[in-house]
Amino acid sequence: MEEFIQRNSSAIFGLLGVFGGGAISFVTAWLLRKRDYNLRLWDKLLDRRIKAHENVITLAIEMRVIVAVGGVEDNGEVARAPQMLVSKDEFENWFIRFTQLTQGGSTWLSTETKREFNLVQDYLVTLHQYLVGVSSDDYLEIGRIIRHDFIHLSSELEKRAFNFFEHDVHQLKLNKLNEWHKYQRDETEKRLHGTVLLQKWDKVQAYRKSKINEDESLT
Repeated sequence: MEEFIQRNSSAIFGLLGVFGGGAISFVTAWLLRKRDYNLRLWDKLLDRRIKAHENVITLAIEMRVIVAVGGVEDNGEVARAPQMLVSKDEFENWFIRFTQLTQGGSTWLSTETKREFNLVQDYLVTLHQYLVGVSSDDYLEIGRIIRHDFIHLSSELEKRAFNFFEHDVHQLKLNKLNEWHKYQRDETEKRLHGTVLLQKWDKVQAYRKSKINEDESLT
């Protein structure tokens, strides 16, 4: 056997080289195909993540669209209110748009964006409940009172979404689904109770009562 190997060493090493080269080529091709597949898959996932964060930014910007309501505030500023609180129909239509635009997309949000988004959602749901039974004519005045809530909440939400584009978008990994999607309850309650809506709803109610009394006096 040893003599056979010595006589045919060139052929044997040649065959080993062919097999070795083929094996290396096969492994290299397999690794390249796997990498290509992973990149294509990540492209699809990244597109969904980008779209979800773009939708959040769009909603945040829409929350800051302000219209003049006439008159001035106590501090001398022009009285203004969020565009979606011009009337009941305007708010209902925007609330539906908010739900549709984010439906299913929250899965792809970064954890910090998801938490801030859920806080804004809790605020809007609370506002929606408070406005049940409120006349459409009163929406604009209520919007004037709580205008700063929309500015502050939308700004914070936009910041979280932009953080994704500044940092997370370059990382080839997804957020863990088992991470809690909301702020801790005490933080959520603290921030919600710090809003103008919850702090000054009595003022809103007083305004509504004065309007009712005014209307009754005219009849």
